[in-house]
Amino acid sequence: MHLPTRRELIRELNVFATPQTARGLALFVLDIAMYAGAIAGVLFVAPWWAKIGCGVFAGMALGRMFSLAHNAAHESIVRNPILNRVLAVVLSTPFFYNYVLWGYEHHALHHPYPNDTKPDAYKPYGKPEFDALPRWRQLLERFYRAPTIVGWGVYYLVQRHWSTKLFPPAYVPAALRRAAWWNAGLLLGYGVALVFLLAAAPRYAVDLTSIEALLIGFALPLFVFEIHDGFALYVQHTDPRIAWFDGDVDRNGEGRAELVSVHLRVPRVMGWFYHDTFAHPVHHLHPKIPCYRVFEAQVELDERLGSAAVVSPFNLRWFLDTTRRCKLYDWEKRQWLDFSGRPTAPAARSGADVSAAFAPRIDTFR
Repeated sequence: MHLPTRRELIRELNVFATPQTARGLALFVLDIAMYAGAIAGVLFVAPWWAKIGCGVFAGMALGRMFSLAHNAAHESIVRNPILNRVLAVVLSTPFFYNYVLWGYEHHALHHPYPNDTKPDAYKPYGKPEFDALPRWRQLLERFYRAPTIVGWGVYYLVQRHWSTKLFPPAYVPAALRRAAWWNAGLLLGYGVALVFLLAAAPRYAVDLTSIEALLIGFALPLFVFEIHDGFALYVQHTDPRIAWFDGDVDRNGEGRAELVSVHLRVPRVMGWFYHDTFAHPVHHLHPKIPCYRVFEAQVELDERLGSAAVVSPFNLRWFLDTTRRCKLYDWEKRQWLDFSGRPTAPAARSGADVSAAFAPRIDTFR
């Protein structure tokens, strides 16, 4: 059976790349309203359990907003490119993402070159690298890759958000630094305004001290968002079947992004809520497909790739199996290891493997 080329797949799926401005704006308004409504609930509902529930939902809404901002940054949710960028900046501000920095890292580094040795979310350590870490950092890595759930949030807050999403790191090109600092100023202004709003809660809110308002209306939603962000970025490229690459790789061959990304098959209500961010392979293949059409496109892509598609079910067995197997990585053999260096799966396949033989999925480790 012939494995379609990237060009063939993009041409066939281009029918889904049709932004609808009214639909995109409606989603933007809905997402902002969800977050604002949740913060209002923290301030004005009376029961404590409801305040905490609203704080958690505010974090979930931030996760939903990130997915929409991501699509807007690809200029895919409305027709006008400038409006897309404006929406992306507005959506990114409540979860404190510097749009300029995120856009550079995502568009220039991650999308063209997923799963390689550059700094990226959940890039695995090799065994020699891990052994060379100080003991405290080894323990932290074990925590990050353990099935604790909160580990995803701590990982993303410490390793990615703080260091790459707020202020311009040294590797950001000089041409972008001024705009990045302006965006950092926007985040600072928003943060100050939000803190003042919550700190003043005793004057107008229901049964809240300033500290309680800051914890439930600021810290809790942000950490819930970090868990969502860390989880999404972990599952999109972490799987025993997926290869990571040390050195140059043919991105139209063995490094094809749609073959080194995971389609996590979540319940449809969860997919809808998070703008189908877990239909990730088709997004890497054709980023101009809007989030409200990406699930249809992913189903079509899965059918066209057949057994070459990397599809995982969202369930406890998948969760425990993946977090158990994907600890360290043998970059030469392209094989996942445990922390002792023992292989936990066959050598990960690559685009070249499935192109040559349309290889069956490796399901013996599921």
